[in-house]
Amino acid sequence: MSRVTSLFGRWTQELQFLVDTNLEALKQPFFPRYFRMGTPKNSLTYATAIGTSRIEAAASVVEHGSEAPLRSRAGLELLHGKIASIKVKRKMDEQEYREWLAMQNLSTLDDNAKNQAIQLIWDDIKYVADSVSSRLDIMAAQALSKGIISVNTTTNPDGVVHGDIDLLVTNKIASDAFTNSTSADRVWTLDKKASATPIADIQYLTRKAWMDNGVMFGRILMTPEKFWILQACTEVQNLLKGFNGITNGEFSPSLGNINAYLAANDLPIIELVNVRAKIESDGKLTTLDPWADKKYITFVPDGDLGIIHNAFAIEQIAPVPNVDYATVNNTLVSKWSQTEPFGEFTRGEIAAFPGLEAADQMYIVNTEHQDDFDG
Repeated sequence: MSRVTSLFGRWTQELQFLVDTNLEALKQPFFPRYFRMGTPKNSLTYATAIGTSRIEAAASVVEHGSEAPLRSRAGLELLHGKIASIKVKRKMDEQEYREWLAMQNLSTLDDNAKNQAIQLIWDDIKYVADSVSSRLDIMAAQALSKGIISVNTTTNPDGVVHGDIDLLVTNKIASDAFTNSTSADRVWTLDKKASATPIADIQYLTRKAWMDNGVMFGRILMTPEKFWILQACTEVQNLLKGFNGITNGEFSPSLGNINAYLAANDLPIIELVNVRAKIESDGKLTTLDPWADKKYITFVPDGDLGIIHNAFAIEQIAPVPNVDYATVNNTLVSKWSQTEPFGEFTRGEIAAFPGLEAADQMYIVNTEHQDDFDG
């Protein structure tokens, strides 16, 4: 495909200025709440993002003189392979361009024509930048909810399929480990709200993390649906009725009041995680909830939990003539035209993958399971 200068000519020559003056109009992504954007590198592998030392440390412990276990190479090759780019492209076809030209001909003022052009340019920039952010949101939510990022036909229907990439979170706990009880009455479900003990479980796990691993939690991440179950539990309501730190003057098991109780008892507070992303397959949009399952909650320390490791796009290293470029939060946005077949294109691209720096300081808890941690 031969690329030529954008059809919008002079209005795309200051693409970076247009981006810098409109950043507030972009979607506010989820991932910066827990991941900071790393410094771009020249290349990036899964081993870089996850941490080579952590990957290699996952070997088996065997008796002296025993043979080393033979590992499948597929996972290792994946972890050491180069991270695929996240890309999205939007096209203005010939008919859409004709319609834009007709609007331009109707504009008698140069400012009107300029504003129309800039709006079309910005709409496409925003589309590709927000689309890349949505992919990073999916990865971040998957990492936090289960410690695994799934790149499959559901989450990535028109791209590569890597399967599950394990970020090596070692502490995954089933609900029967809350208070060393195997009673099914202790699960956090609506039908067990009279017998469930979420606050006692939070207290137990918080102390267990400190005693066993020296980890101090600051937050518990959960979906609104799981929180609604927690606030309906009899134990929670009874504890709040006797709590004199309620701020609104009357009893209410609201998020604010529950967090006030938790903080007053030196326990981690609850943060609600509500992430949605649109996935396109065969031209149809479906909504994806990337939190692995609403039954999972995640105990985490305060501060950043990881880094979005990223690498320079090849065209940042070797720009292509006739293409206009800008960067949006380390995403490279490029704009150009082609004559045959005709089209005006805007593309967003980044090679990025979340690394969980706090993987050894997280507890991922299945609040509804009585045996081993499951999927």
